[in-house]
Amino acid sequence: MHHTNKCLLVWFCLGCLIPSLFAQEDEPVSPSQETGSSPVEFVFTGTQLINAQTTKIQPARSWYFEIQHRFGTVGLDSSLAEQFLGLDLPSAIRLALGWSFSDRLYLELGRTNVSKTLDLEGKYLFAQQTNDWKMPVSLAAYANVALRTEDFPTVPPNAYFGDSVTPFRYKFAHRLAYNTQLIVSSKLSERWSLQLTPVFVYQNLVPAGHDNLTMALSAGGRYKLGFSSALIFEYARVFNNRPANFIDPFSVGVEFGTAGHVFQLFLSNASRILESQIYTTRSADLLDGHFLLGFNMQRTYWRK
Repeated sequence: MHHTNKCLLVWFCLGCLIPSLFAQEDEPVSPSQETGSSPVEFVFTGTQLINAQTTKIQPARSWYFEIQHRFGTVGLDSSLAEQFLGLDLPSAIRLALGWSFSDRLYLELGRTNVSKTLDLEGKYLFAQQTNDWKMPVSLAAYANVALRTEDFPTVPPNAYFGDSVTPFRYKFAHRLAYNTQLIVSSKLSERWSLQLTPVFVYQNLVPAGHDNLTMALSAGGRYKLGFSSALIFEYARVFNNRPANFIDPFSVGVEFGTAGHVFQLFLSNASRILESQIYTTRSADLLDGHFLLGFNMQRTYWRK
């Protein structure tokens, strides 16, 4: 994508967002939050924190459109200006459509340009935090299946499966990867929300010496700055399939939310978008000054 087209995409997203930010100043307050034992609202504004999922489910019978973009990785050197903050470099982008069947269940279909991957995901909220703290956390189960549609590379004549005997041949199953999670979140105060998520990624095809199953633990939070803005951050620790130079993903950014829009602008070291690719791919080294810019935008529409 050329630099001009990328700039147009950013300005288009901002143009859709800014009118709504001025139209509504704060998150609506549910009357049910004020008295009795009732669900806590707005633990998180978006269905994603940055890369990680949250326990948020869009309202029943609503559908939404989502754009996720990661610009190219740059450093604190001449590349920062030469590559215009990474906009001139190859980038990752994902477009998705989602539908909420109820206040507890949604499905989403998306596509990212990385490996021309299609993915289908679903999330179910089976427990919700209450304002009397009888239920101190919200719990959600999440699953994603990703299908790589790009052509397989040519197989060299001396390639074998892990047994070193069977000649290697690509199969359709090798295109698939699975991601399952249990998301635990809690709104600690009017400003602070935190979450912890065990992640299990299963790839049907992995490099020699790697396990098919990759396990990680993601942690993150949201700090409300005022009105419709918040500071957001997340970190994930990958426990296995870690080469010597593997670096865990970390992201920090700002979020602007209204009743119909969520816009997130952030700095990260993870160049992928799907978590099944993030936790199985080496991230950039922030300590060496390498990072990338990205944004997420979600627009929700209600069906009357």
